[in-house]
Amino acid sequence: QKASKEWLKHTSEPSLCRCFAMAALVDINDHAVGVLACLVGKPLEPFLAGFLEGGFRQEIRSFVEGHAASFLVVCTDGSYPLAWTDLHREYRELFDRQLTSVVQEEGFSREDFREYCEDLRQAAAGLDAEAPLPGASGVRVAEFWDFVRSLTASEDFDRFLSIMFGAAALLHNHTLQAGGVDEYPVGAQRSPQEVEVEVTVPAGVASGEPMAVEYLGHQFHLLVPEGCIPGTTFRALLTLPAGVPGAA
Repeated sequence: QKASKEWLKHTSEPSLCRCFAMAALVDINDHAVGVLACLVGKPLEPFLAGFLEGGFRQEIRSFVEGHAASFLVVCTDGSYPLAWTDLHREYRELFDRQLTSVVQEEGFSREDFREYCEDLRQAAAGLDAEAPLPGASGVRVAEFWDFVRSLTASEDFDRFLSIMFGAAALLHNHTLQAGGVDEYPVGAQRSPQEVEVEVTVPAGVASGEPMAVEYLGHQFHLLVPEGCIPGTTFRALLTLPAGVPGAA
């Protein structure tokens, strides 16, 4: 056994405590790499490095790319498809399995790992950012909290949506360039920043009234066309912000 709880007390461990869910490396690669650079030669290094392995990163990319089309959806009234929460659960499970693999590779149990993470969290609470972290040789408190944020990012549903919206926008743009528009639930893009979508009129909204929709994480305000009643659909042209992948 390469490590034990006693060994951990003289080294350091990723944060987290109760929740094991690990980081969303597709969108946090730059952040995680930056944190890892600060931890080179320190006890926390192998744990974050385990989530930057090429095989795991490719598994996450494949998941994101494989489900991107599910996020090309117009949402109304602040709602979103329940399928998105199921996909987020599957996404978190990928990181949870990788955590198990990394922990076992370092030679100790998940229970020991969890207990020590909680010990570190309690030790860091209330300390100055530049203070050394008790029980984690060579690690500053600020580095510990950065490490926590990297390792727990996959739990953040909003961050997950941001990753998926970015992949969906890139997918849609690629599909348009390939001439395969009808394959997805959105219409033809008129310019790099304009996209035609199909909108369903929600209950309680009549023709001529304003309504808000969300698409790829951005909100748009529309007027319901004359003759449309709740449950019917109409086409709308949305102008995407310049920062959206695929937009100018």
